Amino acid sequence: MDLKNMKVSIGIVIAIVAQAFGIIWYVAQLDSTVSNLDSTVSVMQESQATVDVAVLQTTVEGLRKQLDSLEAFDSSDLEEAIEDLDEAVDSLDKRSGIIENEMRTIMSDHESIGRALEDLGKGSSAENRQYGNYGSK
Repeated sequence: MDLKNMKVSIGIVIAIVAQAFGIIWYVAQLDSTVSNLDSTVSVMQESQATVDVAVLQTTVEGLRKQLDSLEAFDSSDLEEAIEDLDEAVDSLDKRSGIIENEMRTIMSDHESIGRALEDLGKGSSAENRQYGNYGSK
């Protein structure tokens, strides 16, 4: 094949040159886009890192405050609180026992009155009420 005798039309040369410029333009646009995205990602990573550091600092400060409050905590305070709670529970148990005893007394009185009314023939079915099974214990 002889290059001197080869005939190439101007249209083909222009088409090849236009494609070459198009490819160069496309690659330049891709490079520009990649550069912009790279800088944007860097900025986003920096801002996220700043936010993460701020959150971690806040968490560490909160943990320090909790640790300080635990260091200032006296175990005798806890023992006193437990003793106070035990006394309160004992008091509630006593009150509960008194209330239960009173309810049994009331139920016994109701039953006595109901029987007396039945003996007199004046009783009704309303007098045979049950109040929470207090009388059954």
